[in-house]
Amino acid sequence: MEQQVIGSTLGRVHRALATVRVRDAERFHWVDPTAGHLGVRDWVRPAVTAAVRELDELAPETLSWGLLHTDPAPEAFRWDGTASVCGVIDWSVALTGPLLYDLASAVMYVGGPDRGGELVEAYLRGGALDRAEVDRGLRPMLRFRWAVQADYFARRIVADDRTGIDGPAENDKGLADARRRLVAFGPGDEGWA
Repeated sequence: MEQQVIGSTLGRVHRALATVRVRDAERFHWVDPTAGHLGVRDWVRPAVTAAVRELDELAPETLSWGLLHTDPAPEAFRWDGTASVCGVIDWSVALTGPLLYDLASAVMYVGGPDRGGELVEAYLRGGALDRAEVDRGLRPMLRFRWAVQADYFARRIVADDRTGIDGPAENDKGLADARRRLVAFGPGDEGWA
């Protein structure tokens, strides 16, 4: 039930915002494979570079674009049982990009494509994206989403940023989780795994 609610709500939000434009909104994407913090571990830069390369091959400009939540974790979805409606909180950034990024993020949070089938199907039923676009782009976008996690935790480790956590071990765990998920995509010819 939870995945169906997340998928249908995310699709409903994407449709509702389809014609909304935010002046000076940042544009997708922000990951720089040459950034210094990606040298934090030997594997990070090659893994992030491979994910960005695969995203570039997908040609994000050919996807459906709109306003993105950028981090639709399950806790961002709030169910109102009285009204039988679900909303999404924590819209902290106005970012324009491929809607598939939000879908990949939601799928990432529920355990990946092997566990997120109900979410994807509920999203597709809403018509925000068609199946052909999701079939073509979900895998590379999900790989990129894990590269975003690696970029985020690498930056936090280098800066010793402990905002919202008990200690540096939590940043190390976040980076290790990103590596584990990126390895599942395979190294290609980069040899970073």
